[in-house]
Parts: sequence; C-alpha cells; structure tokens
Amino acid sequence: MLGQAGERLADVYVGVDVFARGNVVGGQFDTDKSLELIRKHGFSAALFAPGWVYECLEKSDFFQNQDKFWSLLERYLPTHSICSLPFVTSFCLGMGTRRVCYGKEQVVGPWYHPSAQEMQPFFGEHKLAEDGRGWVKTHCCLADSWHGGSSLLLRGVIPPEVGNVAVRWVSLQVPVPPKIFLSLVYKFEGTTNVRVALELTTEDASSCHIGSISVLNAETGSRHSPRPLRVPPSKLARWAGRCGQQLSGGWIQRCYETNLHGCLLQDLFVNFSRPPGSQVEESFICRLGEIQVVDANSLLAPLPHVQNVTISQVCWLPPTSGSEGLPAQLGLSCTLHWSYLLRHVRGFRIHSWQTTGSSPSREPPGLEKPTFLGLAFVNQYRVVNLVVEATRPGQDGRVEFLVEPVPKEGFLVPQAEWGRAALIYSAPQ
Repeated sequence: MLGQAGERLADVYVGVDVFARGNVVGGQFDTDKSLELIRKHGFSAALFAPGWVYECLEKSDFFQNQDKFWSLLERYLPTHSICSLPFVTSFCLGMGTRRVCYGKEQVVGPWYHPSAQEMQPFFGEHKLAEDGRGWVKTHCCLADSWHGGSSLLLRGVIPPEVGNVAVRWVSLQVPVPPKIFLSLVYKFEGTTNVRVALELTTEDASSCHIGSISVLNAETGSRHSPRPLRVPPSKLARWAGRCGQQLSGGWIQRCYETNLHGCLLQDLFVNFSRPPGSQVEESFICRLGEIQVVDANSLLAPLPHVQNVTISQVCWLPPTSGSEGLPAQLGLSCTLHWSYLLRHVRGFRIHSWQTTGSSPSREPPGLEKPTFLGLAFVNQYRVVNLVVEATRPGQDGRVEFLVEPVPKEGFLVPQAEWGRAALIYSAPQ
C-alpha cells in the first residue's frame, strides 16, 4: 500500500471501529492505539461509531466519558484554530436543563438547539509533573451557566512548590490589531484563595511587541486607559460597564486590555495562581461562564442593521370562537427571512406585536412591549401557529415581526435598529 500511495499517503483513510468488533488494534478507550499506528505510517483516519461512548456506557457519566475518549485522541487529531476576531464563547453545548441569558434565567426546563453550540476548549486532564501532584481537569457542565445552557468546570490542585498552573484551552491564528480587549466571566465554587486570569501567547516573537496586560474596570481603568474610560464612547462603556463587578448568579467579570504590534495571536490560557506568601497546597473548583477576545476598534464601530426582512410561506388556520365577549382567533404560520452577517452575532431574538382596526398604527400603543417568540441562529425563522385576532368585515389586522440581533459582545441593540416587517390581513368578503 505504501508503494501504491506514493506521496499521497494522507489521501488514504484507514477505518477505525470504535466498538472494536472483530480482530482489531485498539477501539473503545484504546482507540488512541489505532490512531498512533495510523499516524506512524502517515495515513489519515476515519472513525466509525464514536457513539459507543453513549450507547455502551453509563448515560449519567456521558460527559466525563466523552471528554476522556476525545482527550486520549487529542495528540493525533488536527486542531482547528480560530482565525478571526471577535472570539466569544460561553461553552454552550446547544442544550441544557434551563436557558440562561447573561446570568438571568429565561426558560426553565430542558431545551435542545444544535445551532446554539459555541466553541469548546481542549478537554482532559493537565498534569504539571509525572508525580501528578499538580493537575487541572476540565469538562463541560450543565449544572450552571452564564449564557446558554452550560459552562466550563475546572478542578485543580496547585502543589506547594509551584506558584501557578496555566491550562491551554484554545488555539488561535489571528493577526492581532494594535489593541485588544479580553473578558473573563467566572466564579469559584466554595472558598479558595486561588486567583484566575487570562494569558496569551504569540508567534513571531522577534518582531512582536506586547505591552503589559492591565486590568480594566470602572474604578481603576483610568489609570491604565484614561482616554476611553474617562469619557467612553457609548458602545465601549456598555462593554466595560460590568467589569470588576459581582453579577447575577454570583458570576464575576474581569476585563483586560493589551497593546500589540506585529503579532500573531497563537494560544489562549487560563492561569490559576496561589496568593502571595502561600506555602501550602491550594485546591480550587472554578466555573468559566464566558471568554471574549475582541478588537478594540470593533467596539467603537456601529453594528450593521438587520435588512431586507421578508415574510413568505404564509398559512392560516381557520378561526376559533373566543371566550364570551372576546373576538375569534386565527392561527398564523409563516417564514421570516432577513440579511445579516452572522459573524457579528450569537443569534437573533424574534418578537411580534399586533393591532386591529381600520387604520392600525406602525408603533404599538403606549409602552406595550413586543411579544418574544423565539431564537434564531441563521437568517430565517419559522413562526408556527401564532395566535392573532380575527378581523371583522371591513377591518384590517396587522402583525409586525421584529428581528433583534444579539451581538457576540453582549450589547443590547436599541429597538429602533431591529429589523422589521409587517403583515396586513383582513377577513374575506
């Protein structure tokens, strides 16, 4: 086979059955042995049935077993690097026992939406030395979240002879702008003296200059970056407003800034360090809710508007009689489409409001808020059986749909900048 493949060894895929059926090398938690042999000869690998982790092992231990399985294969698998900013993740798996939005509970009960998945870090156990005295274990956890349905749980021990432990959790290949901001949302479980911070590494060190990373918050930020924080532009002020504060659910947000020139951002680390003067073993359990790496200039640039909102594939359900004294109701289903660059947002919140009458106004009466319908993670959304008021002969009804972008940086976009489209309907003559 080696002779036939010639220089195209990487185009030859060797299959690996994770169930280890038949007389095979590796499989199950020994699948790394198969990959080691395949990589030794320069071939590519095709993994079959990695669902073995879920199908054959305890369901209650699925996340731990899943992390164990893939961490054993990590050194044999290529890593996909992040190649552009902003980079934002809350470690959401696209599922959860509840849905949380920036520390505030939105939906109680299980939910699933694969498009809501966000970037996941390197999993597994990181040891400081062969004796295993210092270590950090990383895995995703559904028990609590800052945004979405899950967070990243890190457990570790710092031995007395070591001052800190840094865990590499994501690879980047990003040409860095002159100034970047970094944000970390976290909380410790229980009592600990350990401190947590972000670290980064760069390539091209000979031509790369890195200024000191300084803490950025409302109280001390002026010492490190006086111009943007003394009279900050509104967009930057909204981003930095939570920095250094205790947030909903016990979360804490730390923000940093650094100046770089001629650098290529390579790796992002989470660093845990012991307090000054400590000479004892320090243990910790830390939950990470979100990490952001953003270009400072992008925080000052205006966000694009949602454009070209259209309504299609309209379907009506026949009217049903309302309760005594209430008008009859219709069921409306339709598809919304719009234009927006997805790299700017985490997703979209879809709303509606409706009016009836001979001359419905464009805006809702008084201070009425639109009704939240659901979330979208692409530029379309299917409205299903929305209850609207049936109209009387000679009367028009109006349903307006609003598309609210949810920026990755966590801003609230003013309602005037949401996309919108209206559907006017009337009873048949």
